[in-house]
Amino acid sequence: MALDLDAFETWRAIAKEPDLFAPIRSEAGGTVRKLLVKMLKSKAVDLRQATDMRKALGKETFALLVDGMKDAEVKALVARFDRQNTEAKSASTEWRRRHLIDLVRGEVEAVRKPDKTARKATGKKAETAPPSHASAGAVRKNQRRT
Repeated sequence: MALDLDAFETWRAIAKEPDLFAPIRSEAGGTVRKLLVKMLKSKAVDLRQATDMRKALGKETFALLVDGMKDAEVKALVARFDRQNTEAKSASTEWRRRHLIDLVRGEVEAVRKPDKTARKATGKKAETAPPSHASAGAVRKNQRRT
């Protein structure tokens, strides 16, 4: 039975001696980016965990991670972290990237789902106009003829 490496201890050892591992620097960077994006895209990661991830990685590293993500990946994250935001669906890619960073920073809050009482107040009955007096009178005239 083969023993497996402790991945995080291995990464720490590589980080302590970057010059020694210079030949694999670009590949290591690509691998780390790929793993972090995969983690962010995971449905198990919510906005709070993404915020914690940003704190652990640092502001600059997290911003670089988001900048390197595909537009579709950023769009999917914004849609998941801010489901009720109708502006996000038609916004530009730049706006979505900025919004994602702002959400994770805590500078903006996700749009909240309207509560049930607010939805009842804007229901169909409230939207329909009451019948005018003229039309109500016309009905009465018709009823008198018969």
